[in-house]
Amino acid sequence: MKTRLRDQINNAKEELKPFRFLSDDEKELLLDHLEWRHLAAGEVLWEEGAPSDSLVFILHGRINMKKQTEFPGKEIIIGAYATGSILGAASLLDGSNRPWTAKAYVDTQLGVLTRENFDDIVRNHPTLGLNLFKGMILTLSSRLKQSFERLASIF
Repeated sequence: MKTRLRDQINNAKEELKPFRFLSDDEKELLLDHLEWRHLAAGEVLWEEGAPSDSLVFILHGRINMKKQTEFPGKEIIIGAYATGSILGAASLLDGSNRPWTAKAYVDTQLGVLTRENFDDIVRNHPTLGLNLFKGMILTLSSRLKQSFERLASIF
């Protein structure tokens, strides 16, 4: 599995913005903490309201985020994330439940970082933890700016 995960990361390294601050040695150490997961198209990664126990890096594929509306059985797509995206970081950090459902739009490969492994990195590998945080914050900040731009364009 580690070889498959390494290959996925190497094939998508230009798109994996959360990893941009990591040295090659730190990437190898991160590999020891990631789990590889494949989702078939249409498979649900997590449901809205589920406990948050991990964050994921999309190594290849696309995930749509859906939110329940006030009308029973009606959902809206609030985001579509592709190779290089990170999902679930905010919920992992603040301990909240998942605010939306994540579903694979196409066959998708993920690198999964569990809370336990994330805590181990922060505690035992602080330089890796700091550099991973930098990449995560940059990615989330960019996403927030794009959301503000889209919202402003409506008005």
